[in-house]
Amino acid sequence: MSEYHLNHINIRATDLEETRDFYADVLGLKSGFRPAFPRPGFWMYAGDTAIVHISPFQSDSPPRTNPDGMGKGLDHFAMAGVGYTDQLKVLEKHGIEYSKRLAGGGRMIQVFFHDPNGVQVELGFDPEIEGITKETFDGTILE
Repeated sequence: MSEYHLNHINIRATDLEETRDFYADVLGLKSGFRPAFPRPGFWMYAGDTAIVHISPFQSDSPPRTNPDGMGKGLDHFAMAGVGYTDQLKVLEKHGIEYSKRLAGGGRMIQVFFHDPNGVQVELGFDPEIEGITKETFDGTILE
């Protein structure tokens, strides 16, 4: 059997700089090396890995995701991290609406929000590492 890991996602953006700044300011990703492709864009890095590629929206191209979600197409992408409380402060500082839930019988904190292009982002946090319990969580609890 082959072994795979997620290499990157590509977001088609109407405003390349706004999208770059969003991923830098909100998630702390860094803009870095990108090959000299014929069209402009950015690669956003977490450490040494370019995990978010940003390329220009092409108006003559069909939609790449389903904005209604839960149907055909991409619903969201997810990243795991640490620093739950600090991340919520960053989202609030930037006026980003989000929802949060404690899922998997209390084994995962999930935070959902959208980027400037309508792409849904999920951030996952380990409640034990974050010092959160079912009793102290102030969002939706899914069993």
